[in-house]
Amino acid sequence: MILHATVSASPHDPFHEMALIYRLDKSKDYCFSLTRRPDSSEIEIMVVDQVNEKIDTLAVDLYMNKIQEKIHPEQANKLDGHEKYIIEFQVDDLEFKNISAALEKIFDGKLGLTVHDF
Repeated sequence: MILHATVSASPHDPFHEMALIYRLDKSKDYCFSLTRRPDSSEIEIMVVDQVNEKIDTLAVDLYMNKIQEKIHPEQANKLDGHEKYIIEFQVDDLEFKNISAALEKIFDGKLGLTVHDF
Protein backbone atom coordinates (compact mmCIF):
# COMPACT_ATOMS: atom_id res chain seq x y z
CA MET A 1 0.00 0.00 0.00
CA ILE A 2 1.28 3.45 -0.89
CA LEU A 3 0.23 6.38 1.27
CA HIS A 4 0.90 10.12 0.91
CA ALA A 5 0.68 11.23 4.49
CA THR A 6 1.16 13.86 7.10
CA VAL A 7 3.32 12.68 9.98
CA SER A 8 3.38 13.33 13.68
CA ALA A 9 5.90 11.68 15.95
CA SER A 10 7.11 11.77 19.52
CA PRO A 11 9.79 9.76 21.32
CA HIS A 12 7.69 10.30 24.46
CA ASP A 13 4.14 11.55 24.25
CA PRO A 14 3.30 12.69 27.80
CA PHE A 15 -0.47 12.46 27.26
CA HIS A 16 -0.43 8.82 26.11
CA GLU A 17 2.79 7.80 27.95
CA MET A 18 4.36 6.15 24.91
CA ALA A 19 6.61 6.66 21.91
CA LEU A 20 4.58 7.08 18.76
CA ILE A 21 4.59 7.82 15.07
CA TYR A 22 1.28 8.50 13.35
CA ARG A 23 0.77 8.87 9.59
CA LEU A 24 -2.50 9.95 7.98
CA ASP A 25 -3.34 9.91 4.29
CA LYS A 26 -6.40 12.19 4.16
CA SER A 27 -7.24 11.38 0.54
CA LYS A 28 -7.54 7.66 1.36
CA ASP A 29 -8.84 8.27 4.89
CA TYR A 30 -6.20 5.81 6.09
CA CYS A 31 -3.91 6.00 9.09
CA PHE A 32 -0.90 3.91 10.06
CA SER A 33 0.72 4.23 13.45
CA LEU A 34 3.39 2.55 15.51
CA THR A 35 3.48 2.92 19.28
CA ARG A 36 5.30 1.41 22.19
CA ARG A 37 4.79 1.95 25.88
CA PRO A 38 7.88 2.13 28.12
CA ASP A 39 6.84 -1.01 30.03
CA SER A 40 6.10 -3.09 26.90
CA SER A 41 8.36 -5.28 24.80
CA GLU A 42 5.88 -5.22 21.91
CA ILE A 43 5.23 -2.67 19.19
CA GLU A 44 1.61 -1.88 18.47
CA ILE A 45 0.56 -1.27 14.88
CA MET A 46 -2.72 0.48 14.13
CA VAL A 47 -4.15 0.75 10.63
CA VAL A 48 -7.31 2.18 9.11
CA ASP A 49 -9.11 3.29 12.26
CA GLN A 50 -8.50 1.30 15.42
CA VAL A 51 -7.54 -1.99 13.75
CA ASN A 52 -4.48 -2.95 15.77
CA GLU A 53 -2.07 -5.74 16.55
CA LYS A 54 0.87 -6.08 18.93
CA ILE A 55 3.98 -7.53 17.33
CA ASP A 56 7.57 -8.40 18.18
CA THR A 57 9.15 -7.98 14.76
CA LEU A 58 8.80 -5.46 11.98
CA ALA A 59 11.13 -4.12 9.29
CA VAL A 60 11.22 -0.33 8.92
CA ASP A 61 13.41 1.72 6.59
CA LEU A 62 13.32 5.47 7.22
CA TYR A 63 14.40 7.88 4.51
CA MET A 64 14.17 11.67 4.52
CA ASN A 65 10.70 11.74 2.93
CA LYS A 66 9.63 8.11 2.98
CA ILE A 67 9.16 5.15 5.30
CA GLN A 68 8.96 1.59 4.05
CA GLU A 69 7.49 -0.95 6.43
CA LYS A 70 7.18 -4.71 6.07
CA ILE A 71 4.90 -6.78 8.25
CA HIS A 72 4.96 -10.56 8.58
CA PRO A 73 2.11 -12.09 6.49
CA GLU A 74 0.40 -13.69 9.51
CA GLN A 75 0.31 -10.36 11.34
CA ALA A 76 -0.75 -8.47 8.21
CA ASN A 77 -3.75 -10.77 7.88
CA LYS A 78 -4.82 -9.79 11.40
CA LEU A 79 -4.73 -6.13 10.35
CA ASP A 80 -6.00 -5.37 6.86
CA GLY A 81 -3.93 -7.76 4.75
CA HIS A 82 -1.19 -5.40 3.56
CA GLU A 83 2.32 -6.72 4.16
CA LYS A 84 4.21 -3.74 2.74
CA TYR A 85 3.62 -0.03 3.23
CA ILE A 86 5.37 2.82 1.47
CA ILE A 87 4.49 6.04 3.20
CA GLU A 88 5.62 9.25 1.50
CA PHE A 89 5.69 12.61 3.26
CA GLN A 90 7.45 15.97 3.26
CA VAL A 91 9.36 17.08 6.37
CA ASP A 92 12.22 19.39 7.23
CA ASP A 93 15.45 18.35 9.00
CA LEU A 94 14.06 18.94 12.49
CA GLU A 95 10.92 16.90 11.82
CA PHE A 96 13.02 14.11 10.30
CA LYS A 97 15.15 13.99 13.47
CA ASN A 98 11.99 13.81 15.59
CA ILE A 99 10.60 10.95 13.48
CA SER A 100 13.95 9.16 13.72
CA ALA A 101 14.06 9.64 17.52
CA ALA A 102 10.51 8.30 17.89
CA LEU A 103 11.30 5.22 15.81
CA GLU A 104 14.52 4.61 17.72
CA LYS A 105 12.54 4.70 20.98
CA ILE A 106 9.89 2.36 19.55
CA PHE A 107 12.61 -0.07 18.40
CA ASP A 108 14.73 0.22 21.56
CA GLY A 109 16.30 -3.23 22.08
CA LYS A 110 14.79 -4.59 18.87
CA LEU A 111 16.10 -5.32 15.40
CA GLY A 112 14.35 -4.10 12.26
CA LEU A 113 14.92 -0.34 12.08
CA THR A 114 17.24 1.16 9.48
CA VAL A 115 17.64 4.93 9.30
CA HIS A 116 19.06 6.21 6.03
CA ASP A 117 20.57 9.60 6.84
CA PHE A 118 19.98 12.34 4.33
